[in-house]
Amino acid sequence: MKKQSGMSFYAVMVILLVVGVVAKAGIAIVPMYWDNRMLQQVLETMHKSKTVTGTSSVKDLHGVLAARIRSNSLNISLDGLVATRSKGVLTMDWNYEVKEHFMGNLYVVGQFSHHEEFE
Repeated sequence: MKKQSGMSFYAVMVILLVVGVVAKAGIAIVPMYWDNRMLQQVLETMHKSKTVTGTSSVKDLHGVLAARIRSNSLNISLDGLVATRSKGVLTMDWNYEVKEHFMGNLYVVGQFSHHEEFE
């Protein structure tokens, strides 16, 4: 009698399940980090172009950020943005979280924080 070799049906199914869960997690996590990276580039561009300076108002900062977030199609809310101005420096602290559906009643939550000073 010839001895069988190879993986069983159940082993193949377990491997496919693990690969599927990892792929689903990647699909949920990568876009939120991509949006955060794009936001970092937007903030760097704002520094380089001097669109917002220490003499700009908080309202101007909100307007510029909202326009750039909209033009880059980013899924980020301005709700956690706190901006203050003192002594010619506009300081921005922005803590936000992004919640993405994973499966069933499970969600993946990413928390991000940015601190910028415009002079």
